[in-house]
Amino acid sequence: MRMHHLAVPVLLSLCGPAAAQDSPIYIEFLWSRTPADAIARQQTRQFVMTGDHEHQVCVAANATTDDVGGLQLELRDADGKQVSLHRYDDYRGAKRCYRADLGIGGRPGDWTAHVLLGDGGTNTATIRVDPSLEDSPLFQERGIPYVAGRPNYDASIPPEQWSGRLVWAMDVDPQGKVTHVEVEVAEGVGERLRDRAIAAGYLSLFPPDPGRAGTPLRWRRTLDFAPQ
Repeated sequence: MRMHHLAVPVLLSLCGPAAAQDSPIYIEFLWSRTPADAIARQQTRQFVMTGDHEHQVCVAANATTDDVGGLQLELRDADGKQVSLHRYDDYRGAKRCYRADLGIGGRPGDWTAHVLLGDGGTNTATIRVDPSLEDSPLFQERGIPYVAGRPNYDASIPPEQWSGRLVWAMDVDPQGKVTHVEVEVAEGVGERLRDRAIAAGYLSLFPPDPGRAGTPLRWRRTLDFAPQ
């Protein structure tokens, strides 16, 4: 079983948030907390209510000032009912991740994260939430990861050099575990991100599929980089 290359817009819809594209506030969902020194992270399109996964909601404000005046983060369930609301007065605008508070008794489905900055900036993004993975329709999509690892930003690379491309392939076993990762294309800044792409590949999580017993799933991820 082999999947075709996935274009960047498809990947954004796969494991990135469904957020307003004209907002300078970026919202990202992570399956688990990323260690401070990690070179890759676990972008997810799915949270679950059971278990201790340390799901994260990350916010980055492309502010014109050094201080956005704090952050309010609200989660609403599939009925639009508020399940949690937290304020972080020490938020200044740089990317920070907070543990997702899923509350108690929220209705499963597409949940919404609402971000409101102290300077009035706002944005929303959606994430699938279910009691467990087995309850989720996304878990039935055997050939697509519910968690797709992504290389972390390398601060040692000057912003003007962020131009290039990466394509890496993962082999996935019947249990949904990535057993092998290889970089197929590394152009421009992608060449300097090889190790991060490989680490990201091993962080990816797939639903199990006994049909892979004979031939592992090979799944590719493509990222294009351009200076902002």
